[in-house]
Amino acid sequence: MKINWKVLVALVLIVVVSVWAFDSLRSRSYSGANLTFGVGSGPVTVTNSSDVPVAAQLVGAGARSFSVSSVTEGMSGSSVRQGTGNGSTQLFELMVPPGVSVFTINRGTEVNFVTSDPTVLEATAQPVTDGSRQTMLAIAAVVILGALFFMSRTTNHRWLAMLRGNKPVALKPVPSALSADGGQGRAIKSYGDSTGD
Repeated sequence: MKINWKVLVALVLIVVVSVWAFDSLRSRSYSGANLTFGVGSGPVTVTNSSDVPVAAQLVGAGARSFSVSSVTEGMSGSSVRQGTGNGSTQLFELMVPPGVSVFTINRGTEVNFVTSDPTVLEATAQPVTDGSRQTMLAIAAVVILGALFFMSRTTNHRWLAMLRGNKPVALKPVPSALSADGGQGRAIKSYGDSTGD
């Protein structure tokens, strides 16, 4: 069987884009004590089931500061630079109160949520904002639809005929006029659409 490489490449592109979109947009869940996980640009929800606040840190790489936004008291502010040179980091210390808290990182680079407390926390991190999520979904949809159209065009849209249940038209020989050059009385045969019978 001959492989249609154009169709194969389009299929691979669809799979790659689908995996990229799913992995980039899915939320990450964490649970346990002494948590450490990466924080994206989307909202982070932390659940503290204990009765006391838990100390935590947000640590970012590089000299670029980041800010923290939250409706929870004591969880908003800006990071402070730690160290100098290429090894400098950004630090923001916070207390996670009992219950459910939500915060968002703005302008951060490789920010990690870190706790060194034996209290068990549960956290869910969204990697991107709602606006970025919609943009990424739109890009993925355009690429996938474009690849599907390319595959359909490459195969001359045969799948449409299959969906309609159309069968190939059978051709059969039908007699036509005798040849004009004295073909010893033999009829010239032509092929026509059998549906006309």
